Amino acid sequence: MITIKTNRSGTTRMKQLSAPLPLLALMCSAGALFAHHGNSAYDETARVPIKGTVTEFIWTNPHSQIYLDVKDKSGKIVKWGVETNSPGILTRAGWSRRSLKAGDQITIILCPAKNGQPVAYAGSGDPGTKVIFADGRVLDFTDKSVDKSGP
Repeated sequence: MITIKTNRSGTTRMKQLSAPLPLLALMCSAGALFAHHGNSAYDETARVPIKGTVTEFIWTNPHSQIYLDVKDKSGKIVKWGVETNSPGILTRAGWSRRSLKAGDQITIILCPAKNGQPVAYAGSGDPGTKVIFADGRVLDFTDKSVDKSGP
C-alpha cells in the first residue's frame, strides 16, 4: 500500500522520491553502455603463430573461445585462451560448432595480449589471423556470404 503524506512545505513524499529516479535509471542502464568492449588488450599490429592441441572450442555469443595447450620453449604446457567472433560471424566465414574439437593439432595466427599473458584474439577484424590444421586445411575469418563478383 502506498501512502502519500504531505509535509509542511506542501510537497508530497512521492514527489521527493521521484527526484532521484532519473539518476537511478541512468545508473542502472550504464552497464549496458559499457557491455561491449574493444580489442585494446590485444596487439592488433602483431600476428603471432602458436602451435598446440585444442582442448575446447566454445561456440557462444558474444564471442566464441578456443582453448589450447601449447608447449613453451622449455617444453612446459601453457594453457592458451583465444577469443574470436560470434557464432553468426563465424558461420558466414564457413565455420560450424564442430569446426574445432578437442585433440585437433592446430597452428593459429593470432593477435597476442599486450601484457604477455597466454590470451589472444583472432577474428574477422584482424586480417591474417587464421587456423591451420596439421593436414594443411585452413579456417580463416573472411565472410564467405558476401558476393565479391561485383555488378
